[in-house]
Amino acid sequence: MRRYVITMVIMAFAVGALFKAADETGIRILKMFGVIGIFMMGIVGTLALTRLQSRSGLNEVEKALKSLEPDFFITDWAFQGGGKPDFLLVGPCGLVSVCVDETAQNTSARSMAGRVIKARERARETVRWLRDRLNQSAPELKAPLADVVKEIPVAAVLVYTRRRVEPSYSGDGVTAVNPEGLAGHIRSLAGQPILNQQARIALTRLYRKESD
Repeated sequence: MRRYVITMVIMAFAVGALFKAADETGIRILKMFGVIGIFMMGIVGTLALTRLQSRSGLNEVEKALKSLEPDFFITDWAFQGGGKPDFLLVGPCGLVSVCVDETAQNTSARSMAGRVIKARERARETVRWLRDRLNQSAPELKAPLADVVKEIPVAAVLVYTRRRVEPSYSGDGVTAVNPEGLAGHIRSLAGQPILNQQARIALTRLYRKESD
C-alpha cells in the first residue's frame, strides 16, 4: 500500500510542475501531459483502493477462522492455486474447504452470473482435490484414522470479501457467505464428531505434506 501512496505523491508533484511550467512558458502541450498525469493518478488510486479492500477482506476472513481455534486446525494456502482451497479447516466433524472471492460490488449482474458459476466450480474442484489426496494417502494411514477416511465429510464454503452475498450465489453443494457469517456457518456444520485431536493433527500434516 505504501508504494501506491508514494507513487501518488510523486505523480501529484509532477502534474503540478507540468501545469506550472505550462503557465510560465506558454507551451500548451505541457498541460496535455498534466491532464494525462491526472488520469494516471486516478488509475493508481483505483488500484490502491482495490488492494486496500482486498487486504481488509482477507484480514476479516483470517480473523473469523482464528475464532474457530483450537477446535479447527487451519492451513493457509491463500491464492496459491493448484486446485487447493485458500484455507483448509480440519475439525472434529470433517474438512472444510474455504475459497475467497474478491469480485467487486460494482460488478454488473450480467457479468456476475458467469463469475458465480466459475467460483462455485472452483470450490467444488478444491473438494475433489482434498478427497483425491485423502484417498491416495489412505493406505499409509493408521487406525483409527484409516477406518474413517471414506466417511470424512468435506464441506465447501465460498467467501465474498468485496460484495454482499445473495441467496443465488449458493448452490451445487457450495455455500456462499460474507466474512462476518463465515465462523457461524462453519460451526453450524457440526455433526457427529469423528476426528479426535490426534487424527486432526495427522490429517493437517498429511495435507501440508501433499501440497509441498
